Amino acid sequence: MNLHYLRIFLSVAEHEHVTRASEELILSQSAVTKTVQLLEREVGLKLIERHGRGVVLTHAGRVLRDYARRLFALEHEMEEALVILQEAEIGEVTIGAGMTMGAYFLPPIIANFRACYPRVNLHLAILNSHEVVEQTLNWKVDIGLVEGDILPLPPGLQVEVLAHDELVLVVAAKHHWSGLHVLEPEALREGELLLREPGSGIRKVIEDALLLRGVQVQPLLTVPDNEAMKQLVMSGVGAAILSALAVQREMGTGDLIQIPIAGLNLRPQLSLVQRTDKHLSRAAQAFCTVLHSLSEDKYNPGGSDPRGY
Repeated sequence: MNLHYLRIFLSVAEHEHVTRASEELILSQSAVTKTVQLLEREVGLKLIERHGRGVVLTHAGRVLRDYARRLFALEHEMEEALVILQEAEIGEVTIGAGMTMGAYFLPPIIANFRACYPRVNLHLAILNSHEVVEQTLNWKVDIGLVEGDILPLPPGLQVEVLAHDELVLVVAAKHHWSGLHVLEPEALREGELLLREPGSGIRKVIEDALLLRGVQVQPLLTVPDNEAMKQLVMSGVGAAILSALAVQREMGTGDLIQIPIAGLNLRPQLSLVQRTDKHLSRAAQAFCTVLHSLSEDKYNPGGSDPRGY
């Protein structure tokens, strides 16, 4: 059904007068009359009848009028909903984040965003980097946050580096490496290092860096969780290379000891991943603004104060 015809018919039906409808619609009376006739021809039913200077609706006209009212009321409701979604203060944002970013990088950013936009619903999924990329590509999250180099990037995605993390080798005080001032990369070759699962961005960074030194790692254990890995290392089970953000507290208390690795400087990218063709809501755009602001402040001491956002 032609909705333009229906809109003109509804104006005639509400006014029960062609002239008044034409004035409201800023159309000629003949154009209004012809449009109603075209609609009658389309539906195959008589909709109005002349009555003096006005018109009266047939039974079919009254039925169509009631449906038209509901249809255009729904259209108005839809337009209002879309206006609301244009406002950053209302809406929802779905985020997929790697474990390190989700657990240690994002919490202050989310806290700041919630203080500014308390009515926006945030949904956070903690995944490994491969899963973050996959869910971003498949429209399941608005934005993805990953650690490490994710190139080659699948078609349809774009990546923006927000900052760089620092990875550190840590052991427990009772570990046999705890007294070393520096560790040669070759010592990590077999049966000493706990690693994240395949698909983890951090694991790829570690493996790639060690391969450049001719070291292929055979992990002591594969552990798909940073907190579990920390607990294992603090219990004396091997060593781990983790984000400095993840072990900052434990190194401060002496539960974990950092050992430099000779010739290895591990600074993986912390990156924002988005679909190139996805239009972000105002709420998601606002989250990205806070994300950029706090990323710059956290990793650039001279940056702007996030409280001034």
